[in-house]
Amino acid sequence: MNNIEAVISKASFEIVKEKILDENQINKLLGILSTDGVYAMWVYAKSQKDIDEKKLLEKLKEILSIGKPLPNDNYDEYFQSVSEDLPKLLFLKQLLEKTLIYARYHARAMGD
Repeated sequence: MNNIEAVISKASFEIVKEKILDENQINKLLGILSTDGVYAMWVYAKSQKDIDEKKLLEKLKEILSIGKPLPNDNYDEYFQSVSEDLPKLLFLKQLLEKTLIYARYHARAMGD
């Protein structure tokens, strides 16, 4: 496993650089994640037509696998099963929050 901080900073930068999310989308996802949790954030991202969930998940894949190994890129199964292990779920939430916070700072710095 790589350095977690390096993985998070790389993913957050690429999410903004590749215009996968803009600052407004990042703020919405971060708010939902903080208030309602990991699964709610996932469902919201899937429901938004202006968010390319496949590109977003590709950038988050390494972060997600830190919390719990991905079962054959089946993200629906992943997000349902991760909730069965509270310590892993809370750790994943922290990783995703940090990623989105860094992405928000990158978006501001890049003027997005």
